[in-house]
Amino acid sequence: MRIKMEKVNSFNGYLNVFKEKGMTSHDVVFKARKILKTKKIGHTGTLDPDAQGVLVLCVGQATKMVEYITDHEKVYEAEVILGRETDTCDLSGTVISESDQRIGRDAFESILTQFIGDIRQKPPIYSAIRVNGKKLYHYARNGESVEIPERDIHVAGISLLEFCEDSQKARIMVTCSKGTYIRSLCRDIGSALGSLGCMGNLIRHRVGTFSIIDALTLAEIAEKVSHDQIESLFYPLAYSLDRYQCVRATEQGRKFLLNGNKLFQWNIHESLDDFYLGETLRLYDGDQLIGMGRYYQNDEGNYIKPTKLL
Repeated sequence: MRIKMEKVNSFNGYLNVFKEKGMTSHDVVFKARKILKTKKIGHTGTLDPDAQGVLVLCVGQATKMVEYITDHEKVYEAEVILGRETDTCDLSGTVISESDQRIGRDAFESILTQFIGDIRQKPPIYSAIRVNGKKLYHYARNGESVEIPERDIHVAGISLLEFCEDSQKARIMVTCSKGTYIRSLCRDIGSALGSLGCMGNLIRHRVGTFSIIDALTLAEIAEKVSHDQIESLFYPLAYSLDRYQCVRATEQGRKFLLNGNKLFQWNIHESLDDFYLGETLRLYDGDQLIGMGRYYQNDEGNYIKPTKLL
């Protein structure tokens, strides 16, 4: 169901795109720029070419909000293929090992609990993470060895949707933090079962409050643009930022906020006691989102420093 949206500038806001298989995230951005006839577009989290689902694009002023949208929790539907390991951790790669170990549904479902909560994960070598200033996939393509550091991620939940004992394939739904590699998760699930694992199909169902139900293909976006329905495509700049508390400048504090100066207790409506040190906050002038800030404390006292202004 479409949300009721406030009126936004035609080229300032978020696009909820359904990325289809066979396209890179960069391809989507490139095509969206041509459709909208604007260059100022960025995406909020890469989807591999074989994956599909929600890819949020930030357009115009919304490009300044990329890091905050990228930070959202994500939901994926993934196919786990047991008994096979590839160099990319998915079906696009070369098979490097196979196992004839047979896994039952109960054993598979039980092992999933090990991957819920705060866990450490080693990303695939075929990824864009930088180690010593170079992306990991460059090491892989050049046949160079490199130590891949583990990363802290959070998996809020995993549920089993389907398991086929004959084919040794399963479908799982995963709710996780940014930085989680579902390919690595599939690999690690297979390893924990005493077998091997890689990822098959992948669908991203949600990024924050951007849902696959409302996502539009590039063809659908192009059709709306051709019918002069551009504004109906965009979500406003404040959409999906409810996880961040609001700070509203007083009349006296308005000039400070608009100039990007520090905000103290005397020039905001909210109590600084309601925030924790380092907390990221939404900054408002009346009902208008002005940008984002962070709560600090030093010898000057407690204050909020604008970190990103629209």
